[in-house]
Amino acid sequence: MRLFFKIVIAFAIISIISVALHTILQTLPSNFALAYQLYVMIVILGISMFLAGSITEPLERLKKGFNSLLEGRYVQVKIDTGDELEDLGKFFNTVAKELILREKILRETEEKYRNLVENLNDWIFETDKNLNILFSNKKGYEIFGENLIGRNLGDFLLEFPVDCYNFETTLINGKIFEFNLNPLYKDGELIGFIGIGRDITEKKKAEQRTAYLAAITEHTIDAIISLDIDGKIVSWNRGAEIMLGYKAEEMIGKSFLTIVPEEFHNSCREDFKRAILHSYSKDIEAKRITKDGRTIIVDQTLTSIYDSNGEITGFVVIMRDITEKKKNEEKLKKAYEELKKKTLELEYLANIVENSNDAIYSIDLNGVITSWNKAAEKLFGWRKDEAIGMHISELLSNKRNNEIEYILERIKSGTENLSFEEIMKRKDGSLVDVEVTLSPIFDEDKNLSGISIIARDISYKVRAENELIKKVLKYKVEIGKTYITDNFDLALDVLEDMVKIGFNGTIITRRLPDEIKTNSNCRIFWLSEKNGNRAIQPKPEAIEKTIFNLPNRNNVVVIELDYLLTKLDFKTILKMIQNIRDDFYILKRGVVIFVLNFKVLDEKQISILKMECYNLKKKDIKISHELYELLRFVYMKNKTGEKPSIKDVMDELGLSRNTVKKRIKQLKDKGLLNVVKYGRTKLLEVTEEGKTLF
Repeated sequence: MRLFFKIVIAFAIISIISVALHTILQTLPSNFALAYQLYVMIVILGISMFLAGSITEPLERLKKGFNSLLEGRYVQVKIDTGDELEDLGKFFNTVAKELILREKILRETEEKYRNLVENLNDWIFETDKNLNILFSNKKGYEIFGENLIGRNLGDFLLEFPVDCYNFETTLINGKIFEFNLNPLYKDGELIGFIGIGRDITEKKKAEQRTAYLAAITEHTIDAIISLDIDGKIVSWNRGAEIMLGYKAEEMIGKSFLTIVPEEFHNSCREDFKRAILHSYSKDIEAKRITKDGRTIIVDQTLTSIYDSNGEITGFVVIMRDITEKKKNEEKLKKAYEELKKKTLELEYLANIVENSNDAIYSIDLNGVITSWNKAAEKLFGWRKDEAIGMHISELLSNKRNNEIEYILERIKSGTENLSFEEIMKRKDGSLVDVEVTLSPIFDEDKNLSGISIIARDISYKVRAENELIKKVLKYKVEIGKTYITDNFDLALDVLEDMVKIGFNGTIITRRLPDEIKTNSNCRIFWLSEKNGNRAIQPKPEAIEKTIFNLPNRNNVVVIELDYLLTKLDFKTILKMIQNIRDDFYILKRGVVIFVLNFKVLDEKQISILKMECYNLKKKDIKISHELYELLRFVYMKNKTGEKPSIKDVMDELGLSRNTVKKRIKQLKDKGLLNVVKYGRTKLLEVTEEGKTLF
């Protein structure tokens, strides 16, 4: 096509020149004209071809130049029809459309970015090279007001770092900002800056609070330990390292029970349960084990940690070592006891507190009253002048007169501060339940010269305890009585039953502790010929001494006699039973249960033992014992102001969730138990009808 175009142009040029030459050649000779004419035509043809090329070549170069320019703007137009003028026309038309489209997209994009910049929460601004503000988004006007454009950036800052593009500083309004300045260049020369300012005031305050709390946590003398929901250690501060000896890397990831003595693992788990229910749990005292094996005493607070949704995510434990404090308290206590003892020895009359609310009086070794305070007058009815010189037996009911000699002998044998419950008689003949404490009185030579007695009216307390025993216990037992059975498990059941309502449990047996199936927190003494921790020799005097050293009241003791029968004769064992029986009966110290295999005794021996002791019997109840056990547990918790959960019942009775739910449904159907919701937890309470069972 390009060749054809060139030929047409050349032909046109030749035609024009030929017409001109024809006119000239007509004037020349004929023989010269032909040769000259051919020569001229050849020259004209060459010139024509040159002129055609000189016309099309610039057009081609112009098209290539535009293509090169547009390729730099990512616009590529390729048109090749063979006709340069037609290609050039179509080329310019296509480029115009492409540029219009590009301009539209550019305007839309610019508008989007402008809106984005205007509505950003950060301050976006532009300055000249001297930091005079040329542009600001809305955030700048919100912070500094309308008078912003044209002012210097430094006018708004309390501090301005030199030669620094990224910095933090405080504004004149007190807010802390983080700035990022990006320089703008033109032809290699700085012409200004694009800046971004971000308000980090709250962030800095939070960082300061966090750093402050972290410093307190790390440098406090208290041990501060954080745990996850499973009780595993997440953090361990310097105070914990000093107190317990373990480094943080040794303890993180381990269970908190690592530092808890094994015998307190269950109580520790209960603390976690209380923390979950009540957000915190505070133990006044708790024992912990250090890395070197020492046992220390700490004051511990356990607090639950919640996430933003109110879900528990872990716990924080704060412990303060009070071991030395407790030692000092013990020393102070011993010093006080020494002072009290010396005071009793040196000042006879100091024991008689005339204005005490308790009845305080004293007797000599013959039982004759030698002093009498106002409270004794009020409690018993005798005036001081009537009481002094009267025998102590006048204060005892007829059923108890023969027991005064036993009590006096106990004091004379060296028993100090003997306490027991007694039924005493008033002047008008009425009876009153009192708690009596007897203390020896010594003369100047430290010889026993008399007995100091403190009597306190506990009639209301005795009635309440008796009602509790009658209503709550599964078995028919009475305070001060001794029982006998050939069933060790039955004896343990009675013990556990009484321990649950506050009695002190004690077991004396040949069986090893791990052979005794009991969930009660009771003391176990092992009958053995060898001395050891809580080991008792199988001798009556050793067993009696252990019994007499038990707490003064509210004891439940199980004594297994089978091993003793292999070591002692029946007469010796019977005497021991009688001594223990008399002690518990006279001093009202609780309940004793003897366990032995009746098959190893003859009928006469069995008959004698049954005369000295009572048989254990269960109470008659209207519902099955399984339901009664569950209802009784809930009732006892309700009495103390607590409402146990289903989980508490499972832990207490050792039952599965399905079993507990079935029994709860049966009790609900009988109208004896209610289930109430407390948050996400279901709690149990005994109905009024259920309370009538107790």
